[in-house]
Amino acid sequence: MENKDARIFITSVNKITARLEHYGEANTDEIHLLKLIYKYSCYAQTYATLQRLDKMVAQLQRENPFICLEKQAVPSYIDSTITIPEIPIGTNGNEAPVLTGGSVTLTDPNTVYTFSYADLLSGFTDDSGQPASGFVIKVLPVQGTLKYNGSLVSLGTLYPDPTLLTYTRDVDTGYSVSFNYSAYDSDSQLPLESNVVSMNITVEAITLANEPATVGDRAQYAGNRVTTVFTVADFTTEAIAPYFDPEANDLDAIRIDEVSTANVGTYYYLGVEVVEGQIITAAELNSGAFYHTAPDANGITTDSFNASVRDTGSMIWVQ
Repeated sequence: MENKDARIFITSVNKITARLEHYGEANTDEIHLLKLIYKYSCYAQTYATLQRLDKMVAQLQRENPFICLEKQAVPSYIDSTITIPEIPIGTNGNEAPVLTGGSVTLTDPNTVYTFSYADLLSGFTDDSGQPASGFVIKVLPVQGTLKYNGSLVSLGTLYPDPTLLTYTRDVDTGYSVSFNYSAYDSDSQLPLESNVVSMNITVEAITLANEPATVGDRAQYAGNRVTTVFTVADFTTEAIAPYFDPEANDLDAIRIDEVSTANVGTYYYLGVEVVEGQIITAAELNSGAFYHTAPDANGITTDSFNASVRDTGSMIWVQ
């Protein structure tokens, strides 16, 4: 809409202000005047010069979300003698935040980098002092993979938590890569997007192969009809010999390689009888997903299974 069509003419700004303040917030007798001012601010994409009317305009919009699209007749006491100048968004209202980019390093021999809040948003500043409501990936890296909470990143999606963003290398050699992103402020009425910046990622070459972990056997005793829940400790500190990884990587998962056909009791994974080849993560172990139910027997019985383990670094299965 052209400037000349985006101006309304009033005999006195003070007269309108006094009239609105007299009637209070969104008085129905003068609602057409409020609609006129709000119509002007919507069409011209500006904030009205009378900033103290914000609460009344917000109430009107709650009552009718399409109020700025309604055509209102100009009241009789409005003429064409004085103009209210247009004021761009940001002059007296919410201003777009400013963001600076950053850089991180994926160190040898790691394959995945998990971002922190500081990595992505420590350079975020906003006129109201509020934190960022989230970030938006604008351009993906040309090498490697970005994921959010385990799923591939979608361009243009507002993601709220930077700590759920990960980058995974695709080769063992070193390289540099980047992606572009922006952020939004936390303004509830008019959230604004920042400038677009780059996150530079330096990926170090893997110089030494990550060695697999080693672990010994584990003997577990249980009473008649007793349910035994396995934890990570059963496959690390309680094993003989204990779990050991040269790079001090934690246990990532176990894999059920064989379940004895002579078992009298039953091994379960998430309520279903476990099968050979089943992979059970460390998190699942600690949540009680893997357990054994002893039989109802008067004598001594022995149930057994064979399993392999892998560490979070090498991801190599070892028995």
